[in-house]
Order: sequence, then structure tokens, then C-alpha cells
Amino acid sequence: MANCGQKNKWISEQACVSMAHTCNLYCLYCHNPPDGKRQDPLKTAALIKTAGVKAVSLEGGGEPTAGTDFFNWIKALKAAGVKNFMLSTNAVALSDRAFCRKAAADIDFFTVNFPSHRAEIYAKVTRSIKFQMALKGLANIKAAGAEEKLRFFHIISSENYRQLPEFALWTAANFPRAAFVNFTFVRNKGRALKAPGIVPRYTQVSPFIKLALANLKLKGRKAVVQNMPLCALEKFEGFSFEFQRWRRGDRVLEDGIAPKARRPACSRCSLKPACCGARPDYLKVHGGGELKASQKDLFSITPERF
Repeated sequence: MANCGQKNKWISEQACVSMAHTCNLYCLYCHNPPDGKRQDPLKTAALIKTAGVKAVSLEGGGEPTAGTDFFNWIKALKAAGVKNFMLSTNAVALSDRAFCRKAAADIDFFTVNFPSHRAEIYAKVTRSIKFQMALKGLANIKAAGAEEKLRFFHIISSENYRQLPEFALWTAANFPRAAFVNFTFVRNKGRALKAPGIVPRYTQVSPFIKLALANLKLKGRKAVVQNMPLCALEKFEGFSFEFQRWRRGDRVLEDGIAPKARRPACSRCSLKPACCGARPDYLKVHGGGELKASQKDLFSITPERF
């Protein structure tokens, strides 16, 4: 994630620990569904110690808190020298107040995958009836004094893109001290391949994501958008996660992300060095006709707060 200054330099240097092996939701858009294979926390911790890693992101195929060994992982990694923890979660297990308070004592940031503030959309996307549990988990994070540790991770799909501006205002009103909102365009991988129509067009999403980003900026909240080409974010390029990475000298695409598809428009675009482009998985659904070459000077783009 973004480097928020020297104090949180570990955020850019953390290692991913794929500890999840199951999940308590069955999301339509999940690009990395669980396979049931358990990792040994002690073996993983030994590797972490040998590598000298001091910061980790707890994630994997599924939900890290859905297993019974969550705190065993924390204990093993701490013993291996890990000082900072980020947790990728859907917050359902955090509906247990005691569990949440215990987790909040160890976790530096909760990255909460929350697909909608509307119960009916949440139910359809997650194929669950756990909306109230997820809401309770978010409330418990706040009650534990950890609201500033909260990062909303909102996957944009055909089911929720029209409500993006509304979702932005909901987060600002209910969690005004949250770290930021990360909007991420759905990937056409994993279960998404079996959900026809789940991937919208960039041009469909563009006006709604721009309004959502504007809403958050006007409320003084930090926001970023990921996995959308810069040409789909015209005049809002400064909110791009990949642009932010380019600006600080990182590789534009994170590890494990498929490379950009080669398109004629992209090869002529002045924004190419800082753009995520379109991935082959998107082109399989919608082609590349929406992509447009720009002649804008990359250095003229003002980065937004993130």
C-alpha cells in the first residue's frame, strides 16, 4: 500500500502471509477463492525470521479470521520478530466484540472488504446473510478505538458501481476518522469468470467513481482508485493507486498482478509509464475499444491525498 511517511515506511515493505485457507462468505467476484490448504504458522514464521521481515499483511485465499488459528499465527509471527501487522478481512468475525478487541491490540491496519452499505446488494454479491455481522464488525473496530486503523476496500462491480457516490458519503458520515477508501475495479478471475456480467465497462463506471472521489475529497477524506486505466479517470488521475506508485518510484503493478495488455492506444499514450492499463482478463469481456491515448504531461498531474 501507499507509504504514509517515514513512520509507516513498513507499509511499503511488508510481506504477504497467505494464512487464509477458508472463508465465511462466497463472493461472486472473488478472484482468489480458498483451496482449503492450510499453511503451518511455525514453518512460515521460521521463513519470516530468516528473511528478517518485520511487517506482514495477513491475507490469502479466503478470510484470515475464519479459521480457528488466527491468534496462533499472530503469536508465531511475533515470536519471529514481526512488529507490524495489516489484516485483510471482511469484518464478519469481528462482530464478536472480544475477538475484535483482542485483534485491535495487535493489528496496525484493518483493510476491510465491504462491497456495499446496502443490505440487498451486499447479500447478492457475497451470497450471504451476514450484512449485519459485517456492520457490527465495523462498529466494533470503531468501539475498540481503532477507527483510524480502518481502510475500506470496495470492489467495483456491475452490482454496485451506480451506488459508488452514495457509498462514499456513507463512509464519510459513519466512519469519519477512517484512514481512507480504496476503490478497486473487479478482476475477471476466479469466481468472477462464473458470474456473467459482473465486470462492468470502464466507461460505465467512470462518471460514478469520479463523483464518489469528489464526494470524499469535499468531505476531507482520503481516497484512491485501483485497477482502472488513467484514460477512464480523466481529470481525476491524481486518485490513481498506480499513479501514486509510479510517483514514488515503485513498480506500477503490484506483485501477482497480470501485466498490462498491449493495445495500440496505450502505446501512443503519454500516461503509459504511470498507468495500470487494461489487463487481458478485462479485454476478454469488453475488448479495448474504450482505451484512449492521452498527450497530457504526467508531471502536470497533482497527486491527491492518500
